[in-house]
Amino acid sequence: MESLFIFACLCGGVYFWFDANQAKALALQFARRECQKEGVQLLDQTVQQIRLSASRDQNDQWRLWREYRFEYSIDGVNRYEGRLVLLGQRLLRSALETSKPVIH
Repeated sequence: MESLFIFACLCGGVYFWFDANQAKALALQFARRECQKEGVQLLDQTVQQIRLSASRDQNDQWRLWREYRFEYSIDGVNRYEGRLVLLGQRLLRSALETSKPVIH
């Protein structure tokens, strides 16, 4: 019985890892599309997940709600921050912040 529980936890962990990688790839695709649409340059070609929770979608199904951040440049010099929110595999919101550059 104990080995069945361990196996179920392991399968759940593998599924979560696979789903997280798939969601990150989808978020990167959305970030590229948003940057292209706005005529800005996506920097570092990556997104970072900053929040994770569960929420219901329009069909009242539970989905993972993920928020990602990414950096982009308008002029090739300054870095700005953008954010994406995904519910499952659907883009809910995207925002490009142009008010202040990100300082590293």
